[in-house]
Order: sequence, then structure tokens, then C-alpha cells
Amino acid sequence: MTFLGVAESKYIKTPKEIIDFLKDIEKVYKKHGLSISHEDGHGSFIIEDYDEFNLRWLANADDGR
Repeated sequence: MTFLGVAESKYIKTPKEIIDFLKDIEKVYKKHGLSISHEDGHGSFIIEDYDEFNLRWLANADDGR
């Protein structure tokens, strides 16, 4: 898995702590049957029924540390 590192402005290998973080989030999504989505037009988040697409969307987040 790779992502665009904000500080470096280049694609880098996803750090293990982010992979582990996303795996934990996936467990919570599945446990509750819910996932987080985003309304681009208004900048707010939306809680929806579980959708694999939302997990993939979250996994594309930039590392802004």
C-alpha cells in the first residue's frame, strides 16, 4: 500500500502504524455495520451502513504528520 505523503509530496510506502490503524477501523466498521463517508459539497462526515467503498476511500487519506 502506498499513499501521497503530504510533507514529502511524493508517494511513499504506507507506514505500519497506519496500516494497523486502518485494520482496527475496519473491525469497528464491521462490528457495528456502519462506515464513515464524506459529503464533499459541505465538508461534513456522514455515518452510513457499512460499505467497502468507504473503507477504501479512508485508506486513501494523506499522512499529514
